[in-house]
Amino acid sequence: MTQTVPQAAPPQAVVLQMVMGAWVSKVISDVTRLNVPDVVQRFGPLTATEMVATHHIDAKPDFLERTLRACASLGIFTEDRAGRFGPTALTDPLTSASPVSVKKLVEQFGGPWWKVWTGVGDAIRTGEPQARAQLGLEWWEYLQANPREAENFGEAMKSGSLASTQGVLENCDFTDVRKVVDVGGGFGHLAVALLEKYPHLQGAVLDLADLIPIAKERFAIKDHAIASRLEYVAGNMFDSVPPADAYIMKHIIHDWDDRRCLQLLRNCHQSMTGRGRVIGVDVVLSPTGDTTGMAGKLLDIDMMVFLPGKERTLAQWEHLYDDAGFRVTRVVPLHDHFGISIVEGVKK
Repeated sequence: MTQTVPQAAPPQAVVLQMVMGAWVSKVISDVTRLNVPDVVQRFGPLTATEMVATHHIDAKPDFLERTLRACASLGIFTEDRAGRFGPTALTDPLTSASPVSVKKLVEQFGGPWWKVWTGVGDAIRTGEPQARAQLGLEWWEYLQANPREAENFGEAMKSGSLASTQGVLENCDFTDVRKVVDVGGGFGHLAVALLEKYPHLQGAVLDLADLIPIAKERFAIKDHAIASRLEYVAGNMFDSVPPADAYIMKHIIHDWDDRRCLQLLRNCHQSMTGRGRVIGVDVVLSPTGDTTGMAGKLLDIDMMVFLPGKERTLAQWEHLYDDAGFRVTRVVPLHDHFGISIVEGVKK
């Protein structure tokens, strides 16, 4: 009996599979935006025609079927011989009701982010972010000019940082903290979670003036005991931050270059009451020569394309903190999908 030995894919096949990843991203993103995962998860296996006719999916049935077959080959849906597509374990995170939903984040990948990423080559060549070249405005300006996109971005950041929020709750002790400021805190999900856990804690969310009304509308706080201890502060974090004895910057430091990060950290140092703490929550890249951490390194490219920001190695984090008057005391990896860590520092 002859046994067939599996052959490794040739290098050219591996490379082509890698570059087709862009197609995979776009297809999954757009199918998610059509709400197909929500419909399939709720109603079970359906044909493309049934999805369109009965569940109001905005698509041409034959084109939708071709797209769903590609998704099924990726494991997003099941597919039977009758042309029905059903849910798999990968469908649930793409639905709005899932406790681990990444729906809004996935939708961003195939929306405005897709357009900006077409400028990767120009970013590498010029050293300049590409949002203006692709969207007509710098990224933050684009969000300010497009409230709906700003709202979608806020929801995407929420779904993309569930592990980070949980990581802070599980690994950072605020028992001896009187007031915490969530710098660039968006809708205020992290601040509210902290106030729920620590009944003595006062909190503030610092963000741009245009975002605060959206945050209050989209994330209305019904518990008076929480709402009475939380304030939304409109301001520019590079000018000043509210007084507090703890500052959290979740997915903020990586948005900016060293000069602006230093200004922000120095503002925290200046306004900090007591010895205090700063807590950065972002990727800590592996050092040069270590080829692990692919997701964090691709996120670094995302920062390069969109913003004057970057992900940093531990040595680069320590250098930032040191120049701003802080000393890194703890680094806690969260083992999430991007390689996020908590980088905690105290006044020197």
